[in-house]
Amino acid sequence: MPYTLLLSSTLLLLCLSRTVYILLRNIINARAIGVPMLLVPIDQTSLLWLILSTSNRHRLQRLLPRWLWKRVSLTILGWEFHEQLRPFKELTVHHGDELCKSFLLVGFGGLDFWTADPKAAQEICLRVHDFEVPRAMEAALGQYGPNVMTTNGDIWARHRRIVTSVIDDRILKAVFDESIRQTSSLLGQTFSSHTSHTDLADTRLIFDMVKKITIHVLFHASMGTKAEWSDESGEPEPGYRMTQIESLTAVVSNLAGAAIIPTRILTGWPSWLPGHSKMEALGRAKVEVHKRTKSKLERERSYISASERRASKTNNIMHKLLQESEGHHPRYKSLSEDEMVSTLFVLTAAGFETTATTLAYAIVLLARHAQWQDWLLEEVDALTPTDNNTQSIDYVTMFPRASRIMAFMLETVRLYSPAPHVHREVKSQQTLHTSTGTVRLPPGTRVYVNSMALHLLPSWRDINRQSDPDFAKPDPDVLDEYTFRPSRWINPPGSPHVIYRPPKGTFLPWAMGPRVCPGQKMAQVEFTAVLLAMMQRHRISATPLEGEGQVQMQRRLDARLRDSRWVTVLQMNGVFDVKETGGEGLSIRVSKRK
Repeated sequence: MPYTLLLSSTLLLLCLSRTVYILLRNIINARAIGVPMLLVPIDQTSLLWLILSTSNRHRLQRLLPRWLWKRVSLTILGWEFHEQLRPFKELTVHHGDELCKSFLLVGFGGLDFWTADPKAAQEICLRVHDFEVPRAMEAALGQYGPNVMTTNGDIWARHRRIVTSVIDDRILKAVFDESIRQTSSLLGQTFSSHTSHTDLADTRLIFDMVKKITIHVLFHASMGTKAEWSDESGEPEPGYRMTQIESLTAVVSNLAGAAIIPTRILTGWPSWLPGHSKMEALGRAKVEVHKRTKSKLERERSYISASERRASKTNNIMHKLLQESEGHHPRYKSLSEDEMVSTLFVLTAAGFETTATTLAYAIVLLARHAQWQDWLLEEVDALTPTDNNTQSIDYVTMFPRASRIMAFMLETVRLYSPAPHVHREVKSQQTLHTSTGTVRLPPGTRVYVNSMALHLLPSWRDINRQSDPDFAKPDPDVLDEYTFRPSRWINPPGSPHVIYRPPKGTFLPWAMGPRVCPGQKMAQVEFTAVLLAMMQRHRISATPLEGEGQVQMQRRLDARLRDSRWVTVLQMNGVFDVKETGGEGLSIRVSKRK
């Protein structure tokens, strides 16, 4: 018994000594860098902490002392949205008058360099060989092989060249046309389920229907799959137990579990362990995504090789990737089959929830800001045909002219960016130039560009006030950079560009530089098409609660927008995966105006 106690005490002392040593080493390294430092008494890289803290944010805020919570909150995924510029402003009080734009978060898990400095942000995004994508991305988005989102160096350069070459105007037109078709189906379902009124419909399902649009559009653009809206309970094809949409959404919605747990363990999860059905379904989904994509690749390859179809004008990414792989270009190696499977997965997975959540925020913002909706409707009515035929909405003529819709999207992602930071790592010591001087980051430092904070810097204040409609008056109680004001993106007549181009390093919803999101233009095209089709004959509002006035409704919607958290992207709580009846979700009213 004394021996066991001695052994336990020794092991505990060794663990404690190692923990103290790591923390002291991190503090010494942080002091050498020379930027403000915040200590946190946890391992901010612990996977268990990252998972549990996100879902228990409000509970931790209630339980922890305020001084401790203000530090611990900075280790919870999605803190950028909730805390905004708060840590930068508080550090400014202690370190000078000019806004502190960078700091080090120091805990038991190493050094995290956080910055909202446009100069540093630009340099980090442009120096792709010095500031690399972390290996954690490979586990989450590289489950089926290397791709443009998970690789670095020459391998990434090869992927980037191929992917950017296949996403051309033909693909974008296919995205636009399919978005129009799917949105028409959404409106049809919304009104068909409300027989009591022919001119308005209330639904809690609009956010899930928007998700359905995005997945259908991406399947069409990436693999040529044309999904019909009515195929809600479609049976899986022979050889599969899940439909294509079911399998992909299962993997995307559970990226962490799919990345951490090997497929063979998921598919063989014991029935006597908790979560058996969910784990087994996730494992089956991973297998079927891979199997189905390889099967589609083989069919498309046979289609291309048929001599009578060599001149095919098929508009999907899979077809173009295969054409690239058959080109045998002398200067670069084509993608392998696993790389094509992974590329198709990541383009679909990365674009699915980011575009869906952006559209979800936009719908609530339309309901919240009725006057800005009127501002948009002026453009929609000027662009769309008077016969109210959505088939007449054309990508080539309308997308470049939909400047107000684009401004509405850019303002949405400025304040509600699906990805609130850009994450990089350094393998060797790197010198970084910031607006206040030069810093030297030691090997292993994790680098985070806080895009949410960048989007709220004072440099955004009062931009393009001359483009404001009459109702957009400055609010003396709210700084302009915190205000939803889409007209800030509209340049005055005679400017070289219709849409405002922010200074480099200040606007990063899709990152920037060589590693800018390859699906950025696809997302912009889909967003524009959905709003054009949705607003051509309709307007959006919130279903009023009993006895609720306009001011109360606006406050309720503001609270909904604030009630957001990081899942796989930033999204509002409680608006997805709800039932039409009951008190769940957020009911939206779609009213016919023509």
